[in-house]
Amino acid sequence: METYSNYNLFVILFSAFGSLFTGYGLAVIGNTLGQPTFYTTMHVPAVPTDPAYSHTRTLIGAANGIFFGAGFVNCLIAAWTVDALGRRSTFRLAAAIGIVGGTLQCAAVNQAMYLVARAFTAIPVGITIVAMPIYYSEVAPPHSRGLMAGAHGCCINLGYFLAAWIGFACYYAADSTFGWRFPNAVVVLWAVLLLVGTLFVPESPRWLVQRQRNAEALKILCRLHHDPSDPEDTFAHRELNLIVKQLEQDRGAITGGGRWQLFTEKTYRKRLLLALMIAIGGQNAGILVINNYNVLLYESLGLTGSMPLLIAAVWNTIGFIANVVRAATSDRTGRRTALVYGYAFTMGSFVIATGLIGKYAETPTRGWAAAATVFLFIYVVGYGTCIDPNQFTVVSEIFPSHLRGQAVGISLCGLFLADTLWLELQPTAEGAIGWKYYLVFACLGMTSGLALEEIDQLFGKTVVAHLDDHPLAGTAVNGASGETGEKDGAVTAQHAETAQVKQ
Repeated sequence: METYSNYNLFVILFSAFGSLFTGYGLAVIGNTLGQPTFYTTMHVPAVPTDPAYSHTRTLIGAANGIFFGAGFVNCLIAAWTVDALGRRSTFRLAAAIGIVGGTLQCAAVNQAMYLVARAFTAIPVGITIVAMPIYYSEVAPPHSRGLMAGAHGCCINLGYFLAAWIGFACYYAADSTFGWRFPNAVVVLWAVLLLVGTLFVPESPRWLVQRQRNAEALKILCRLHHDPSDPEDTFAHRELNLIVKQLEQDRGAITGGGRWQLFTEKTYRKRLLLALMIAIGGQNAGILVINNYNVLLYESLGLTGSMPLLIAAVWNTIGFIANVVRAATSDRTGRRTALVYGYAFTMGSFVIATGLIGKYAETPTRGWAAAATVFLFIYVVGYGTCIDPNQFTVVSEIFPSHLRGQAVGISLCGLFLADTLWLELQPTAEGAIGWKYYLVFACLGMTSGLALEEIDQLFGKTVVAHLDDHPLAGTAVNGASGETGEKDGAVTAQHAETAQVKQ
């Protein structure tokens, strides 16, 4: 019987420090911009009406642009390291670099040092954002993958949640640089915990089988999915059997189609395009533009002092709760449908919020500001319950195992590429055209959900193989060739090659 053990949950929780590190590393810039002493340390004005504030805009844009540009490059690096070094070694590499980057970031004494530190911190974030969903999908049993793989999105949002509240608390140390240095120093804590966590989590069984270490893989599968009512661990043996046979077909697929088949075979190109559109579409909804600049946004709505940080913290709290709810129900309600409705919902709420921000710019009253804030909160509920956890799960599960690391790395490069553009432009665009910059995301949100209708055609509703269909000496799983999904409407099952894309 398919099940997961307490050890399986333990593994997910420990490895979740990688996702937590990802989220916190992405989020810390948002509350840093709300700390008055940050601007003093960087020798730039903090007040938008200051004639020299253009220098501040340049610094803010560069801090985000460099971070996401470096993250883009390191998504590609992660696509190689997860296969070449293994999942755990990749985590350790990211943690070690994260310790260095976080230390430099909190110790920065000028703009140049801070920007270099941002680039260093982006390296492990780019690695973990790719490596973690791959690992989750490979240690979770098929029908619990949405719950367990959803831990990636949830823990990323937990990182945002913690960064926001730590930043709010540190505001009251505003007379010293502790206010912005301590939140940046916490990056090191998560990196250290990730490094320690790698001592307690197992290597991916799939990666071990790729290295002909089947006995080790079986031992891990038995621990992960042990069922007390099945002392012989029949499910784990069947799972290993399917992994072995799928990898045999994968090797044949690589031999027949070459290592570039992700780009040369039509079915894989379509999957890659879909994954890119999902990753980019989530960012085109404007989520990080709001989050990374939320303090500045709330200040533009008339809030002062610690209130922008407080509202930002509450906003992130709601986003985190929404992610947890979605992860818990993902396997029952389907992922494609949630993404389609999510794009429509977030687009509608973002359009209304943008209009209200525009009205406040014309008539600055508390009523318009409050209404705009309410719709920003409605927006994050829709994003958290429908888009955020699902995008990582879908991107990691729609590719066959022999292409997964490469494909996920390239797909999530799209996420960083989109954010590099939007976050680099925001400070300058906001200074030039104000609230009208948000109209870009209102328009882009209309197109983000369209590609999701292709999932039915690409992957259908038929699973090529199922664990229950395979005795211990079962046959190989179909679906490794480029014809999978094109002819049969079938999707290669991913964890032990058994799961289908949830509709």
